[in-house]
Amino acid sequence: MKAFCFILTLISFTTYAQSVDENAINALKAGAGYTREFPGLSGYTLTGELVRDMTPFLQGAVGFKRVNVSGHPRSAKIEEYTKATTLDFTLYFLPLRQENHIIKLGGGYSFSFYDIRRSYPVIEQVSPGSETTNWNIKEDQGRVSGFTLAAEYEYLIPYSLFSLGARASLFKAYTRVIYMGPFVAVHF
Repeated sequence: MKAFCFILTLISFTTYAQSVDENAINALKAGAGYTREFPGLSGYTLTGELVRDMTPFLQGAVGFKRVNVSGHPRSAKIEEYTKATTLDFTLYFLPLRQENHIIKLGGGYSFSFYDIRRSYPVIEQVSPGSETTNWNIKEDQGRVSGFTLAAEYEYLIPYSLFSLGARASLFKAYTRVIYMGPFVAVHF
């Protein structure tokens, strides 16, 4: 499935967008927004994406995200965090495409390179009936990959190369991450 998403995205960059269709949309998008990772970490994500039309109702995109979330979900003494950079390949379906409004539903695959800190309780018996809890810290770096789901609304500013929009997505950074935020795009 990974290879299929990757090949489909590459094909999209060499097909419809290179035709003479004057309504073809090619855009470079940048955004930032709120991110929530379970269990209880929150923060922000910076995004960038290159989008090209494949057909009037399909778009292919290659993007990146920089995720930075932190919090104290298990112990007030230990701050846990996830810092990740993802490379995304997405195929968008456009159920609504009007002169100034576009709604997109997308699916694809993310490859994440992460750096995490997590804490885990270790309960030790000091004496019969008496226990103490120590918090072990695990710091790790690695790679994961997984499916991405996205929904977008984009407003094309009349007589301009720019558009504004909002995006919500579910993707994998270390575990599943929910992202919501605005973006700005320049069309070429």
